Amino acid sequence: FVALLGRLMHKRRKPLHLILDNLSAHKTRAVCDYVDAQQGRLTLHFLPGYAPELNPDERVWSHAKRTGNARRPLRAGEHLADRIHAQLAGMPHQPALIRSFFRHPSVVYIADC
Repeated sequence: FVALLGRLMHKRRKPLHLILDNLSAHKTRAVCDYVDAQQGRLTLHFLPGYAPELNPDERVWSHAKRTGNARRPLRAGEHLADRIHAQLAGMPHQPALIRSFFRHPSVVYIADC
């Protein structure tokens, strides 16, 4: 996880706020030391212990399940993982959809970061 943080912070000029779940890898001594070394340029915000409704990722998965793409039967030889990957890969090209995940009332707290 520290390597990922390093890639995110590489050549970054503006501060970064990350919202994370409580995975133990996000709270190791190495992570804390790395965040401290960033001198305020990196802030980690942790979701409550079990609160999927507060996690924007859950909005993404909910959308994926509701759309026709996930509801169509698989064809012979087709893999569900490939279909889901294709659907998720298309989301960055839909900025209005991405914004909608963060405008849901349950995750409005993110707008304060």
